[in-house]
Amino acid sequence: MARMMGDDALAAEFERLAGRWLNAFDESTGLLRDSTFYEGTKHNYSFRLVHDMATRIALAGGDDAFVALLDDFFGFGADAVVQPGVAPGLEEMTAGYALGRFEGLNNEPDMEAPWAYHYAGRPDRTAEVVHAIVNHQFGTGRGGLPGNDDSGGLSSWYVWASLGIFPVAGQSIFLLHPPSFHYSTVAMAHGTLTIDTSGFVEPTPGGAVQYIQSASLNGEALEGSWVDAAALHEGGRLHLSLGPEPSAWARDVRPPSWGPIKEVPA
Repeated sequence: MARMMGDDALAAEFERLAGRWLNAFDESTGLLRDSTFYEGTKHNYSFRLVHDMATRIALAGGDDAFVALLDDFFGFGADAVVQPGVAPGLEEMTAGYALGRFEGLNNEPDMEAPWAYHYAGRPDRTAEVVHAIVNHQFGTGRGGLPGNDDSGGLSSWYVWASLGIFPVAGQSIFLLHPPSFHYSTVAMAHGTLTIDTSGFVEPTPGGAVQYIQSASLNGEALEGSWVDAAALHEGGRLHLSLGPEPSAWARDVRPPSWGPIKEVPA
């Protein structure tokens, strides 16, 4: 906004200050530095979707290192976590926090983390994590939400996760993943969006995970794992082709990252 108003000096100052988010991370661990975190640990907050995920991943040591951190966070290959009992005490909860693991979507800091895999070229991992959350953490009976539905936070997460499109807060993009329904329609700003699938298998707890094999919007192939929000708000048809095994779809075409503005030589 400052640049649009012609105040280049103020814009330059803000850009310099905005770059200081890097100082919050420890390059030796790829995680946030130790600090005081509200209703979570540094692990829960380390995988939020920042505006410059390309730099965030490079800071962690690259794609493979970042995926390894995420895998540890979500417990791939690890023993099952002992769940807290009724009215757990401080010692029990402290032991759980010390694991540095995903908390089962019981609170907002974990909401975006499954889609961090997209930025490292692993949308298949997102499919696995979202499938597990949707089918194990939500239900229609008592205790059907995994945590406090603050202002509709958890229930709206479920809606987006089930539709197969996840909005990135503060950015004009939706990230794509396998939906829970073979067909759905959504009233968007300028038209109706239809989301349909081929190869769909009804998801069940403990059942097989599906993976996107290809995607298209209004008949045009989508090579990346995201769609511009302006395009979706026009409505149309989003088609997702699904299969039982991970594919090469969107591994090499990453969602956009917004790093520091580079000055163009005169």
